[in-house]
Amino acid sequence: MFSSQFSRWIKQNGIWLIFVASLLGYGLAWVWFPLRPYFNHIPLADIRTFTPSMGYGLAYVGWLVGLYGLYWLAYQLMRRWERLDVSLPTRPFPLWLILITTLLLALPLIQTYPINANDIYRYVIRGRISSVYGQNPFVMAPDAFTNDPFLPFAGEWVGATSPYGPIWEMLAAAVTAFSRDNLYLGLILFKAVGLAAHLAVTGLIWRLLAGQPAAERAARTLLWAWNPALLLMFVVDGHNDVLMLFWLLLGWLIMQRRPAAGLVVLLLGALTKPIGLLPLPFFALWAWRQMAGSRARLRLVLWTVVGGGTAAFLTFLPFGSPLNLLTRLQSEASAGASFSPAALILLLANSAGLPLTELLFNGVAVGMVGLLVCWLVWVGWLVGHGRSPLKAAADSFATYLLTALNFRLWYTTWLFPWLLLDTGQEHREAQSNYGDTPRNSHSSFIIPHSAFRLRAGLWLLLTTQLSVLIYGHLRAYVLGGDYLLAHLIGVAFTFGLPLFLARYPTNQADGF
Repeated sequence: MFSSQFSRWIKQNGIWLIFVASLLGYGLAWVWFPLRPYFNHIPLADIRTFTPSMGYGLAYVGWLVGLYGLYWLAYQLMRRWERLDVSLPTRPFPLWLILITTLLLALPLIQTYPINANDIYRYVIRGRISSVYGQNPFVMAPDAFTNDPFLPFAGEWVGATSPYGPIWEMLAAAVTAFSRDNLYLGLILFKAVGLAAHLAVTGLIWRLLAGQPAAERAARTLLWAWNPALLLMFVVDGHNDVLMLFWLLLGWLIMQRRPAAGLVVLLLGALTKPIGLLPLPFFALWAWRQMAGSRARLRLVLWTVVGGGTAAFLTFLPFGSPLNLLTRLQSEASAGASFSPAALILLLANSAGLPLTELLFNGVAVGMVGLLVCWLVWVGWLVGHGRSPLKAAADSFATYLLTALNFRLWYTTWLFPWLLLDTGQEHREAQSNYGDTPRNSHSSFIIPHSAFRLRAGLWLLLTTQLSVLIYGHLRAYVLGGDYLLAHLIGVAFTFGLPLFLARYPTNQADGF
């Protein structure tokens, strides 16, 4: 009797127990990595500042893996509501409850130091170039303003102009116009921008999964909203990639009814962060296929060109020519190599005495990306007329990750929403192909290959977050500072382990 009552209580309250435990875990981040006491310290802190030994590093691993485990349990519980006792009063979370719980989980992270990246400091400094000094951040670097009180926080990028799009720089100018000389407020505001964009993307994913059963829709939305890796990158570190993803997802949603307008909104993602250009050809190809006849396709091209050109002109208008940004991106892409499979190849070549330079390797890598994108377009156009642009978007971003000399933790976020939505889309296609399904068996229709890709994407987000311990703690405390050995271990762990682990579904009955 007691056992059945306890089981029933767990079914009713399990999701809330997980939420409370997760909230405590994020509260620990606030205590362990507090922003307020360290925000104005020079040099800037990082994860090793707060975990200054291998033992502390392992404790960080335990903390992050624990949060990821709670997150995964929440997802599994949410997607099984339709299989639990139908007499239970609890039902899958509606969108408003997902948004509120995500907001509560993220609040402690607003006050958490950006432990794995300090780009948020550059957001403040470059925003001030426009808002305080009235200058162009695509032309003037922070070191041009020698009396700026925040110049010491520019770090290695003190002499570099902005690598972001004009939409982001306009937003940064607005934020810093409000925060002025208050660095702490500026950091908080940029974190709040990241959180707001994360919540907005949550709403878009919910809307794009409208054809799913209630439990599946809520669970997949939760898979984005409560993801610890995303919350760390978008709220703790305040990365602007989430704003780029917001425009891309909004554009895809609008394209369902108005393809030309949707393509213009997609372009806003690239005008926020230029890497957003990469998946645009695949969405344009999808829109082209939706048009009935040459006249409709001509209108699509004209409206897209006019709308996109107008958007680019207006957003660049305060900053002048986009050529300054293109020059900056070219120099960034060809300078330095770190943490990537391409960087490992370069290190191995140099250790073997082969004359392989960063500039030469980068030229080859850019050519490889271009060839693969062309191949993906060819596959979508000539071979697979029904191939999802979501799959191609994920593939194009993955290609960049594997070939770029520089790799950063937040690059992995570019793939995740497309992997998540592509699985949902194929689920709906399978339902339409096989007819109505029993209430308790809808998950069996998830296409295995897409489920594998989604599992790999989830593991990649986790291994990427943990990789900082390999390049930091393991290299410094165990490997004697050996960069080549750290890259051998780090690349295998970050990029290889997710593909291995994704081969084994966590739930055979679900296929996921």
